[in-house]
Amino acid sequence: MNMELFLVRHAKAADGALYGEDGERPLTPEGRKAASAVGEALAKEGVELDAIVTSPLVRAVETAELLAVGLGYKGALEVSASLEPSGRPDVMLSVAVQPRLDAGVKRLALVGHEPSMGYLLSALLQKPGLSMSKGAVVKLKLDGLDKPAKLAWIVKPKHLEPSKSLDVL
Repeated sequence: MNMELFLVRHAKAADGALYGEDGERPLTPEGRKAASAVGEALAKEGVELDAIVTSPLVRAVETAELLAVGLGYKGALEVSASLEPSGRPDVMLSVAVQPRLDAGVKRLALVGHEPSMGYLLSALLQKPGLSMSKGAVVKLKLDGLDKPAKLAWIVKPKHLEPSKSLDVL
């Protein structure tokens, strides 16, 4: 059961003071540009996705949409509350990853937030204390969920060339 798993943190969002609810904060123009640039960089790397699952918060959905456009992704975006900022790695894996792994999905992107995406990355790589910068994408290779994932590369808005080092996060 091999899978390429792409962990994505949403791009830069508007200041929370301008919105009544945290979940309503959209991407800033800079964030939209960054998410588009990252999507185009992933396309240049030949990334193709079978499924995209996003947090329901506006900034994550907008990031997922812009990545999908950049990649020419034709499928529907799936929404999962397990990917919200307070999401726990075990729940994200059981709700967002395992059912797709069981269904034969080979290339999955999860779009979410800090601290939950950092916690998930730490759990998958078995390296505590990791976090993801805004707009970053980490490509992992999974050989089932019972073994540590392998880091393939990282792309982020200020470093569009893939890097195999966690230092760029």
